[in-house]
Amino acid sequence: MTRRTLIILLIVSGGLNLFLAGIIAASVFAYWNRPDIGSGPRTAFRLYRAVDDLAEPQRSRARALLKEKRPEIRARIEAIRAARRDLRKRIRDGAVAPDAVEAGFRKLRQARGEAQTALHALVRRIAETLTPDQRRRFYSQAYRPRGKKRKWRKGDAGERRE
Repeated sequence: MTRRTLIILLIVSGGLNLFLAGIIAASVFAYWNRPDIGSGPRTAFRLYRAVDDLAEPQRSRARALLKEKRPEIRARIEAIRAARRDLRKRIRDGAVAPDAVEAGFRKLRQARGEAQTALHALVRRIAETLTPDQRRRFYSQAYRPRGKKRKWRKGDAGERRE
């Protein structure tokens, strides 16, 4: 082997090693920064974006209300996560009794219902201070559909295509 070939092989080998090290580092980083068991209610995160679209006086009042209710929202989201963990644990541990699994589902439904009730009450409190046009825009931002529109639907009215 000539010296030139050896240098080229070393450069290529070093590049491949850096590439593999980058892939490993990125996967480790992604693993460490993943959420425990999914994110919380998506409505909460849309709500923050909808508040950012408000005019200044309403935005500051809404942000103050969100700041006041943030611990409650976080507690509700954590309750949903805890209920999911409990349900997964029951299923993973081989809870073959339908009552045990049903109790886990009931606990998850209750946590989701309480979180949804709290978030909707917060949205109502924010919307009470808005004009009808601002309220319409706020509601459309806070509750905009997630995902693609159905192919068989047309327009915002949701009428079926013929």
